[in-house]
Amino acid sequence: MAKSSAGSEGVRATLWISASAGVLLAGLALSIPIAAQTEKPTIFTTTDFRQDRALWTDPAYYRNNTPGQLRGMAINVEGRRTGQELSARPYGSQGTGRADAASLKSPYPYTNAWDHYQALLKQANGGTKHTRQTLPDWSGHWGGGAQFGGGAPASSIAAMLTPKYRETFVQEMKAATEGRIWSANSICLPGGYFDAVSAEEFVVTPGRVYAMGSGNGSFTARWIFTDGSPHSPKDKEFVKWHGESIGFWNNDELIVHTNQIHGWKGGLSEFSDQLETVERYRLVGDRLEGEITLYDPEVYVSPINARLRFQRDKETAYEDRMQFNTCTDTNGPSPNVYMDAKGLLNERVAGDPLYWEPADPRPWATYLTESDKRYKASGLKPTPRTGTPAKPVK
Repeated sequence: MAKSSAGSEGVRATLWISASAGVLLAGLALSIPIAAQTEKPTIFTTTDFRQDRALWTDPAYYRNNTPGQLRGMAINVEGRRTGQELSARPYGSQGTGRADAASLKSPYPYTNAWDHYQALLKQANGGTKHTRQTLPDWSGHWGGGAQFGGGAPASSIAAMLTPKYRETFVQEMKAATEGRIWSANSICLPGGYFDAVSAEEFVVTPGRVYAMGSGNGSFTARWIFTDGSPHSPKDKEFVKWHGESIGFWNNDELIVHTNQIHGWKGGLSEFSDQLETVERYRLVGDRLEGEITLYDPEVYVSPINARLRFQRDKETAYEDRMQFNTCTDTNGPSPNVYMDAKGLLNERVAGDPLYWEPADPRPWATYLTESDKRYKASGLKPTPRTGTPAKPVK
């Protein structure tokens, strides 16, 4: 019995020690700040965003910021606070994105743009044949375009992209918060299809609609054929910066199908040569209202739908008059041409990390990847007030 009693005491002692150790470990755990135990990386704190794939569709990863709010962190928050400065935000600040602010998924049952367009043409009984007297008046100067995502957080857009394009989107968002914004326009290349969708003037005729726009370094033009002519024959098709557009009228509504679009960057993200769109426009007072539906199975997990909104100016200020412009007028020559350390005109050649390869289908990504490397090697860190770095942190 004595032996048995001693064994019981030993068991009790062992249990007491184990329990005490458990309490001690629990106490140590409780002494560690809860945030340190549970905090997940965000786009602002991560050391390698590519390791965070499981978080890319979580609003918390972007601190609930919309893409516009993330880009605003590249702008110095101090200053006049007018124009572009109004979108400035402190780096890493909490955003106001709402997942229910906009639905990006197309409400239509179609899997391709042509079926969508043909269904609308059938509903319109082949379309309305207008004369100059019956066409709606779209004259004047307009401001607006496609509204993608509205107030939705960046995670909502990431969720609509296939893995390859989701990664490039997150890379772009992270770089933008740090003041590194690279686009086609950054290196004096055309803005592409979505720049042309944001037209400023429309010329409406019985057989064509011309949509034109101009910016600081660009001029865009689209020809929308409404005379009943089809797209180019298959053997004559090739990708174009603004695509090829045909359309028809359903009473006072213009419906447009565009294909042969040069894969580029714009809208939600990058897009491929497979992009085709269906647009609808209708005049309501001094507004053009409608929608655009995007079909690109390489990029989007399902077709995308966004609102089109344009407001007609009451009068066209002289500074808003359209003019032909090119990027080199304001930003200088091709990025391959530069002044070297000797003060001589020089040109970058293949092998230089900043060489622009004319056949590169994603030149902004080439520059952004090189920017990632240089930014990391520099030791620069975003300042608290703006994502634009001030100096290396020692």
